[in-house]
Amino acid sequence: MTIYNQIGKSYNTTRKADSRITEAIIQELNIHPSATILDIGSGTGNYSYELAKVGYQVIAMEPSEIMRRQGKQHRNITWKEGVAEKIPLEDHSVDGIICTLASHHFQDLPLCFREMKRVLKENGKIVIFTLDPRLCDEDCWLFEYFAPILENAYIFHPPVKDLATLIEQQVMRPVKIKAFPLPHDLVDQFFFAGWRNPKIYLDTNFQKGTSPLAKGKKEVVQDCLNKLNIDLENGSWEKKYGNILSLNEYECGHFFLVV
Repeated sequence: MTIYNQIGKSYNTTRKADSRITEAIIQELNIHPSATILDIGSGTGNYSYELAKVGYQVIAMEPSEIMRRQGKQHRNITWKEGVAEKIPLEDHSVDGIICTLASHHFQDLPLCFREMKRVLKENGKIVIFTLDPRLCDEDCWLFEYFAPILENAYIFHPPVKDLATLIEQQVMRPVKIKAFPLPHDLVDQFFFAGWRNPKIYLDTNFQKGTSPLAKGKKEVVQDCLNKLNIDLENGSWEKKYGNILSLNEYECGHFFLVV
């Protein structure tokens, strides 16, 4: 939580709800907009706000006080302090649950999924947006320049099939896996969002808004950035990876789990 109290100070500068992610969440929820939705690890409420605008009653649950202080306000949003391991809600009290790029911060995944099952109504839906770095295109340049930082991604993000199996065991329902290749123009600037725009990784605001760079050891992060900056300036990056500049989307291992 400490790191998110730091990230939260400038989080809204680069982390905004992307309409395509929002649309996918709403489509997979497939619930009438008057339903009550719990947003776990809501950050400053970017996706909570988008769901609230279309009529959902949203409970934005976030452990970081700094994030909640900057939380988006809407008549359909109720803010709550809480963690996924101990959701501060009654049994069978919500129609749907969403979680966008936050599940890798959970401390006890089986417990979190059991908690989701507990607070979810019988026919409710769960939509989790997350990633498995093992599914990222093997030639992705980010693994060359940020390898020391992304090593932890393999620890925090279990293989997609293992994660789906774990959810099925705890929630006792089948899980659908829906791949989400990243568009080149994402407005939600999480770490892999800059796959076609390497210069963005040199931007301090971008760095502050993404946990791999914000929580990495400063000297390690700086070494990675220096190497990237040098190769951008001398043309080495474009010579080796310039072919991706013509792509509109790229497989970075992101997907939705729908329960």
